[in-house]
Amino acid sequence: MGTVRSRLILLVAVMVAASLALGAGGALAQDKDAAATEKAPAPKKMILSGIFSSVLRVPEIAIWSCPGGQMAGCSRVAVIKSGTEVMRYEKEEARGEYWYRIESPEGNGWVHDIFLKAPDT
Repeated sequence: MGTVRSRLILLVAVMVAASLALGAGGALAQDKDAAATEKAPAPKKMILSGIFSSVLRVPEIAIWSCPGGQMAGCSRVAVIKSGTEVMRYEKEEARGEYWYRIESPEGNGWVHDIFLKAPDT
């Protein structure tokens, strides 16, 4: 009888732990979704720019299928001329560098943060 009782206690303990874990998992997922919504930046107009320190000039900028570009195994989805206005969305870190998801009439994808500049106002 002692063995059955100890097995029953163990079973109840496992069920309670599983129930708590499932409930906490749902709460954590809700918290994560809420945090993602709060941190998601509003779309912002930006200009693709290939000018750096008035020395390096890149006339066309590659847009990638995922953050990280070719070195992360992404494919090039578009090549957009420097000076094109785009909409900037979320920011991701890939390979220790920051990338933004952009949308433009010429193509949508990810671009390295160094190619985005605020428009002159």
